[in-house]
Amino acid sequence: MRRQAQELSRHQAAREGTPADLPHARLLASNPFALEPPSSMLILESVGPRDPAPLNSGETPRRYAATFHWLSASLDSSSEQTLVAGAMHGSGAKRRSWPMLLPTDVRFLRLQAARTGDQRGLLFQDRLWSYGGLAAWVEALATELVAAGCTTGQRIAFRVPNSPLAVASHYAAWAIGATAAPLAARASNEEIARALDHLEPHALLLDPESVAPLEPVWRGRPLAVLECPPTPEGIVRVVSHPGRDASKSRRSVARGLAVLAGTSGTTGKPKAVMLTHENLFWSALACSAARGDNGTEVGAALSALSHTPVFVSHVLCRILFGATVLLFPRFDVDALFWAVERYGITDLTLIGGMVFDVTRQGSVPPAVRERVRKVSVGGAFTPMSAKEALREIFPRSEIIEAYGQSEATNGVAMARGSAVFEHPGTVGRANPHVVVRVRKDDGSWAAPGEEGEIVVGGPTTMQGYWRDAAATRQALREGWLHTGDLGRMDEAGFLYITGRVKNIIITGGENVSPAEVEEVLRRHPAVADVAVLGTPHPKWGEQVTAVVVPSPGTSPNADDLVAFAAQHLAGFKKPRRIEFVDVLPRNAMNKVDLAALRARFVSPRESS
Repeated sequence: MRRQAQELSRHQAAREGTPADLPHARLLASNPFALEPPSSMLILESVGPRDPAPLNSGETPRRYAATFHWLSASLDSSSEQTLVAGAMHGSGAKRRSWPMLLPTDVRFLRLQAARTGDQRGLLFQDRLWSYGGLAAWVEALATELVAAGCTTGQRIAFRVPNSPLAVASHYAAWAIGATAAPLAARASNEEIARALDHLEPHALLLDPESVAPLEPVWRGRPLAVLECPPTPEGIVRVVSHPGRDASKSRRSVARGLAVLAGTSGTTGKPKAVMLTHENLFWSALACSAARGDNGTEVGAALSALSHTPVFVSHVLCRILFGATVLLFPRFDVDALFWAVERYGITDLTLIGGMVFDVTRQGSVPPAVRERVRKVSVGGAFTPMSAKEALREIFPRSEIIEAYGQSEATNGVAMARGSAVFEHPGTVGRANPHVVVRVRKDDGSWAAPGEEGEIVVGGPTTMQGYWRDAAATRQALREGWLHTGDLGRMDEAGFLYITGRVKNIIITGGENVSPAEVEEVLRRHPAVADVAVLGTPHPKWGEQVTAVVVPSPGTSPNADDLVAFAAQHLAGFKKPRRIEFVDVLPRNAMNKVDLAALRARFVSPRESS
């Protein structure tokens, strides 16, 4: 065990590369959480573009920097270190720097343990796991990874449910300088097999309930398989070991890559977004600042933590401030309201269909209404009627609308409170430390109100797609992340999503945004949910097709819905075909599975 601990220490040193001559390094060596002793404090002195002029004129963002001063009796108060962070694709002079303590470091968990004692951390199954307890478990799990032959720069995959294990798996990979590769908890065996083929991880962590069902997937692969308990109570068991030769045959990734984040594409092939530790830090900083976090919150992690934007907003933001987060194995309205009353949950983050599950309640217990301070929506389109219903249900709460994507690590823009209702349909203004522009088809910048593709710059943008150079070149152009989303920005900087670049219906030479048609149909009282797509038409090329989920107790007529749409849309935008279903198919990210809808409603003859 001692040798394994020494090996873990060596991996951490290799990852950090901290110059030994710095007083900070000597302080860290003597005290793992001495970065915030009682007599010292960390001040974020300046955050912003080094050269603001290009950003203000709409040109390529180049470099962002944050300067931190350590003020402590034990350190020179004038000492200064600069971290150059983010996915910057320009050139710049090299400068000597040392790694700053980031919230993805296990020592940051120790820091928060020193600050909060056993009062804050992860709540799960009626028990609080403090930051100190979590850090100890992470170190033990990291030691198991080292014993299994894992090392710096490798990839550690894990398919685990929402639990402390989901958090510890990330941190254990990071503790040895490896890359975390979370797999969707709801993914099928076939989807996981394709992901493993694409990622080629060196180890796979599974919870006890997943080992046997996934054996056909991992059996015979050259990777270590570890069965891990969902909480620190329990024993890690090595299920399969590839042997030294197989482990050495694996290719390693560059140091500094923190996460390979799976994202939902439309091609059916696995896609993984490459994110660094700096990406995660800046994204958590931007999200928490935009949301107004202050460390007193008790957040509810209701969505799958295998989705990196969820992990950042639900967990990493809380760790950044030393707050508490309650982990839900699955979403359940009754369990949520019970937990609000018992644990004093203050922040709810609702994604996709969760919004409608809550609004269907009509009201909530008085204690829930009193304790909840913020209700955030995002991840999918949320109609104004639903946001207004949330405001009525939670009159003391601030309603928040967030917009983001995995390629931007997490959040891009956010609207809070009155802005949500004073600017109907907006997803808000750009988050701090994030630059957002709208670019037209000819490459020029859109004027206020003009539609174009939303592009993002700054330190939260990804490094690219794993092993997909073509997709990377398409997404990262001229220093900007091209989101694939269509939108417009008003003169006040409020952003509006109008559709998808690659999800445009072309009918009779006219472009139709499915999102626009969906928004109109959702206003009809007999429509509970709807997805719009293009299906083949012999004359117009494509026709607007709406797949509708009727509201409970209604039997909508297709002709009535077409007539209703015609009252609000140009003639070429109204649906020519309407299909009714009980429920819309959704993928692991809770987004409508358009490929499944096309497979169901477009025959092979029509698509050929």
